[in-house]
Amino acid sequence: MPDLDEAVAAALDAYQQQLLPDESDSHRDDPQLAEPLVESLMEQLARYAQARGLDVHDTFAELHQQHLDRGGPDHDPTYNFRLGAEVQFRQGRTATGAKSHYPLWRGFITALATAPDGQPQCTVRVPGVHEGLHVTAAELEPADSLLPLPARTAGVVCSARDAESTIIDIAVRLKRAAGNGLVPDEQALTDLAQLTMRLGAWSGGRPDAIMRHLYDRIIDAAQQPPRQRPGPDAAARLAATEFPQQPGPSGADGPPATTRPKPDDPPRPRRPRP
Repeated sequence: MPDLDEAVAAALDAYQQQLLPDESDSHRDDPQLAEPLVESLMEQLARYAQARGLDVHDTFAELHQQHLDRGGPDHDPTYNFRLGAEVQFRQGRTATGAKSHYPLWRGFITALATAPDGQPQCTVRVPGVHEGLHVTAAELEPADSLLPLPARTAGVVCSARDAESTIIDIAVRLKRAAGNGLVPDEQALTDLAQLTMRLGAWSGGRPDAIMRHLYDRIIDAAQQPPRQRPGPDAAARLAATEFPQQPGPSGADGPPATTRPKPDDPPRPRRPRP
């Protein structure tokens, strides 16, 4: 795995050279120089993205929230956790002084609840490790992001959630092709191998265990007819569900009443007078 810290420092080296060619000190040795350089680079990156029609506002907002959530062992980030959130196990002591019982595993929150003592509880699914670990929310923090991975048959995969859904999509395509007697797509097989390895490196699980955990979902998806028009992503719907969950409005059994006004009755023909 590449040294990301060194890659970032090298990028800032180049930015400083372009911006301050006569500066003798390096940002690597001078924090007072590094801070304004980083701020300037981030501002210019935002402008660069905006000029090219790229939306990075959500990314900056998420980075800011993750910074707040990683504010130390006394900070409780449970208010921010949502279903589908990508989390990892804290390796330091929590607000209660306890240490995590787990290594640096990463996964997705699949359930949220409140224990009788009022302590928020989470169920975490770690790809390739465990389908449902029950832990306190204080043991978790926002997960480090998965590095983008260009796939030959599925575009650029930018998150762990995308990696998992792309693995399922590719496996379904390969299974349907095999069922129709077609030769397996070598590029799809390569993408599948690379995605499972990258997801395993992110989560702490093994690629073969990831495929075993996803087997039922792959089989179920392969047995469904292909969708003509893709609907909203299930993971996106989960991520929009806040904690604590609020009961939704109970709908009527029948179809909702329309709010469209009824058309006026057509005018009746008049009878001719004698």
